[in-house]
Amino acid sequence: MDTIAIMQMSDLHRTASGFPNSKVFVSSIKSDFDRFDTEEPSPPTKPDILIFCGDVIQGASKSSDFDEQLREIQKQYDSAKDVLNRLCAALFDGEKRRIIIVPGNHDVSWPHSRRSMKKIEPSKDLHKLLRMTHSDYRWNWENLSFYKISNIEDYRMRFLPFSEFYSIFYEGKRKYSLNPEEQFDIFEYPDLDLVVVGFNSCFRNDHLRTVGLINSECIATCHERLSQSKYDPWLKIAVWHHDIQGYPFRQAFMDDRTLQFLIDKGFNIGLHGHNHKTSVLEVRFSVDGESKMNVFGCGSLGAFGNNLPLGESRHYALLELSKSDENVRFHLRKAIDQPPDLPIWMQGSISENRNKSYIDSQFINILGKKIKMSISYPKELVDIERLVSDGNYSLALEELKKQDKEHPIVHRLMIECYWQKDMDKELITTIGKPRSIIEFTYLSQALWREKEFSELRKLLEEMELDKKIASSEAFKRMKKKMEGIGYGENKISD
Repeated sequence: MDTIAIMQMSDLHRTASGFPNSKVFVSSIKSDFDRFDTEEPSPPTKPDILIFCGDVIQGASKSSDFDEQLREIQKQYDSAKDVLNRLCAALFDGEKRRIIIVPGNHDVSWPHSRRSMKKIEPSKDLHKLLRMTHSDYRWNWENLSFYKISNIEDYRMRFLPFSEFYSIFYEGKRKYSLNPEEQFDIFEYPDLDLVVVGFNSCFRNDHLRTVGLINSECIATCHERLSQSKYDPWLKIAVWHHDIQGYPFRQAFMDDRTLQFLIDKGFNIGLHGHNHKTSVLEVRFSVDGESKMNVFGCGSLGAFGNNLPLGESRHYALLELSKSDENVRFHLRKAIDQPPDLPIWMQGSISENRNKSYIDSQFINILGKKIKMSISYPKELVDIERLVSDGNYSLALEELKKQDKEHPIVHRLMIECYWQKDMDKELITTIGKPRSIIEFTYLSQALWREKEFSELRKLLEEMELDKKIASSEAFKRMKKKMEGIGYGENKISD
C-alpha cells in the first residue's frame, strides 16, 4: 500500500464527569468526516490507524486522601475508555491494534509521586543535584522545601493507573511495564510497511518536575528490536507526549537533542501533543545534514478555557503519507466557537503554511533507499506477526513451531509469545543465552518467578562480561534483588 492515512489526537484530559458526552463527541467526529468530500484538499476519510499522543485523563491533585485520589483517577480512565472504545468501533470496527496510545504528564499518578518523596533539610550541594537529568531531588515552590525520592518502587508506581488502563483497553493483549527502561511499545503494520513506536516522555516527570524526557535505554532497545532487514524499507514513526520547544522560565518540554538520537535510529516522522497548539517542524540530522525528521504537534482534543493558549481552539489532525514520493500532508481540524457539549469541527489554520488548513512536507527514508523494496520476507512469517500483533499468541505459537526455530524472526516471535502468556519454563529454554537487553530482562524475570536462583546467579555472573547488558537498569535491578535474598557478592548461598 503506497498511501497511509493516520489520525492524530492528543490531550483528551478526560474527567470523571465525561464532558462532553462520549457519544456526542464521537458523533461530532463522524459528522466532520462527512464534510471532507466537499473540501479542497480533502482529508482522508478512512484512517488506517489512530495515534493518541498522551494526557488521556486530567489527573487528580486536589484531595489529600490517597485512596480518594486513586478512585477519581480510575473514574477518569473509565470515562476515557468509553471515548476510545466508541472511536475504535466507529473507525476500525473495534480493531484495537489500530490505536496507539502513549502516556502524558497528566497520566502520571501524583498520589504515588507524593508518597514516594520525603522532605529533607537543605545542604550546600543540593542546587547542583537538582539540575542533574536523573536527579532524585526536587524543589517545592509551594512550601519552599527540598524533597528526595526515597521510595523508588512507589515512584515507579506513578504509571500503575495508566498501565492498568492500557491492559484493559487492549483486552490483555498488550502490557505497559512499570520499569522505566521498558516503557515503550512497538506496533507493527505489515500490510502498510509501517512500524510505530510509542515512547514515554514522562521519565522522571512527577508533581514537582515538569520536564519531558525519554529514557534513552528505551530508544536503544527499540532500535535493537527493529534492526532486522525486513524493517529497512518500512516507514518508522516515533510517538511521545511532550513538545520540543520552550520559552524562558518554561520547563515542561523535551530536549530537542532527543530527536537527533531518534533520527540516528532510523525514525522518519515524530508525533507529539502536550502544548495544546499545533506545530510543524523539520529537524535535520546534525551528522549528515540529509537525514531528517518531520515532527507534527497536535493541539488538545479536550482542554477548555484557560487550559488553551490564547487564541487557540481544540484540534485534531489527519496525515496522508505517500511512500512512493515521500510526501506527508498534514490536515488540521479545529473546533468552532460552540458550547463544549455541542462540538463541531472544521478546517483549521496552520501558521507555518500561511494559515491554510494543511501543509506538505517531504520525509526521507534513508534506509529504504539503500535496499530493494522487494526484500525477501516469507509470507508465513508476515501472517504470524499479524497474529502476534493481534494478541493471538496461542495460535501464533502453533504456527511458529512449524518454522525453523533458528530463524531470528521466529526466535523473537516465540519469545514474545511465551512472555505474553507467562510461559516461563518455555521462555527460559527458548532464550538460553540472552542476545540483548530485552532477552536478558525476559529471561531473568522468568528465572526469578520460577525461583531458579542458582541459574539466575550464573546468568548474572555471565552477563557481567557483556558491557551493554551489565550497564542496563534491568541487570542492576535484578542484581540488587538477588543480593536482597542472599545471592549477591559475599552472600552466596545455595
